[in-house]
Amino acid sequence: MRRISSYQYFGCLESCSSKSHAQRILILGALSKSDLFIEHLFESEVGSDVKNVMNVCRQLGCTFTEMESGTTMSTPISIRSMTDTTFSIGESGFALRVWSTVLSAFLDEYRIKGHKTILSRNHQGLIDSLRRIGFHVDSNKNGLPFTISRSQNMNSIINIDGSGGSQFISGLLMLSPFLKGPTEIRVSNPTSRPYLEMTMAVLQEFNGEIIKKTDSIFQIRGNQKLGVNKIALEGDWSNMAFHFVGAALSGRVSISGLYLNSTQADKIILEVLSRFGAKTEFDSNGEINVTCASKNPFQVDLTDAPDLFPVLSVLACGANGCSSLKGTHRLMNKESNRSQSICEMLDVFGVQYQLEEDTLFIFGRSSVRGGKVKTYNDHRMAMAAICAATISKNDIIIDNEECIQKSYSNYFLHMGEILKNDS
Repeated sequence: MRRISSYQYFGCLESCSSKSHAQRILILGALSKSDLFIEHLFESEVGSDVKNVMNVCRQLGCTFTEMESGTTMSTPISIRSMTDTTFSIGESGFALRVWSTVLSAFLDEYRIKGHKTILSRNHQGLIDSLRRIGFHVDSNKNGLPFTISRSQNMNSIINIDGSGGSQFISGLLMLSPFLKGPTEIRVSNPTSRPYLEMTMAVLQEFNGEIIKKTDSIFQIRGNQKLGVNKIALEGDWSNMAFHFVGAALSGRVSISGLYLNSTQADKIILEVLSRFGAKTEFDSNGEINVTCASKNPFQVDLTDAPDLFPVLSVLACGANGCSSLKGTHRLMNKESNRSQSICEMLDVFGVQYQLEEDTLFIFGRSSVRGGKVKTYNDHRMAMAAICAATISKNDIIIDNEECIQKSYSNYFLHMGEILKNDS
């Protein structure tokens, strides 16, 4: 439990590394079976999701050597005999959906387990997808742990429904270059397109070849030899969004280490802040400066960037008028049922809202009343509630601060560097 008094943003920081980018680099590093230097990767600074991916890589025989500017990942040419083929993915939905297929490149049969919030999620959609493409899955009533084996060769043409997200498709894209034959992946109802673009961009950095026939059809040649000597890890737009929103509500912040040409979906935060009326500047040193100015209501479609829902709900509370956030169907099976979690948070804050079909309407009044917010062990709900203290009339209390370690291990250290208490 943690109590947060009203505060303002004032200062600068360097972005933490991108969880989404790091996970893709590590998984492709393991598949490529060659040494790789990952610039800006430091295990002591990454969240638990990335640490769990690193630990799966270690079980497969990879080693990590930390250096001054990053980490060298060394991968064995062939996998050693393994006595333990049970892999823990922690709470990471991405790791679960990707490793569920990618581990078949190393083992004929394996078991995947997790802990905390991911144990309460229903994985029927993932299980169905695995079975359709030729895997046998034993599960615990559609929950973890899974035992997975390849029951037949994967079809050369794979038809998959993308309405539930892009993570499973990213796993197939990463696995396909290492299969014996060519693969064509046909995606219906694609969502989270920027994350597919990120996966393809990382594959290309590893010298992988993917032919994008249309926005939803991908052709991948088999038996490719992937590898790269060095790759730079990007900063994290998802986590920096909390600081940008905090500054847009009250104060000013300068953040370095973010790539403006990144394929990360949550880069859309800059567009939303512009609509909100915050002052956004880019300096010659690569810093992005956000300063509180106007507080206008805004409209945004978050279908491709659902992780922004919690923090943009807080931004909407700070607006003077009704904002609309579209894409609530993407919130049901996250670390919490975020649609429910966000509405409960708004109730605590005393902010009126309406949830209609696929859109959340929030009637902002520039401030919230504060109170105790239940995080449901969801890192993004915890950081969103803390961000709301910038416009809160009373203290905000969160029931779990440890869950933030999932994606942002240095969060409170950074907060100590850049916040300015009103008192």
